[in-house]
Amino acid sequence: MNFHSLFGLKSRPKPLPAKAKTIAAEGPPTIEDGSANALRRQLVQVLLRDVVRRHGIPPGWLDCQMLVVSSRSRGEGMYVRLVMRHWDPRLLNYAVAFQKALMVDIMRFEPRATDWLYGISWQLEVGDTCPYKELPNRSVWQEPAQKPSHQPPQKPAHEPTPQDELKTDLERIFAIRDSDMLMRGEEAGRPARAYAKTEPQKLVNP
Repeated sequence: MNFHSLFGLKSRPKPLPAKAKTIAAEGPPTIEDGSANALRRQLVQVLLRDVVRRHGIPPGWLDCQMLVVSSRSRGEGMYVRLVMRHWDPRLLNYAVAFQKALMVDIMRFEPRATDWLYGISWQLEVGDTCPYKELPNRSVWQEPAQKPSHQPPQKPAHEPTPQDELKTDLERIFAIRDSDMLMRGEEAGRPARAYAKTEPQKLVNP
């Protein structure tokens, strides 16, 4: 599924002749209503709102702008500019992850986005919400960076061995077999006998 089918377009716009492409490249690139660039801008804006909503980021903290550029080597393309409207250090910490999630969604709906999407940039327009008005002393940059508050999950103290996994699988198999025997006895009209709990044979190391 691409952005043309997402917005109800039956087919892709026909490519411009070579001469028309040259003329368009010479003039200022624009986003006209109904053009492919307009649909691309709408697609990115919709996906941005979806990523913000899906990950619980307050609406209004992030916005996006689409910039149309013309390159001699690649032709006409677009840049996505993510604008931070509200200061929060978490947005900076997870900016790379957010950009990656947005790019994954764009590629899912428009696999050929690499043909026209030249890159993603960030711009800070947070006004007075940022408490850091001036740069700190140079010694700050020489101190070791603080570890992020989000730590990866710690590994269990005891790593399961292959024998542990085999023992667990055997216990599950025996439990299923015992339950099946009890159910078949009840269905046959025989009173369910009290089966002794089956214990797997202990594994002996060679």
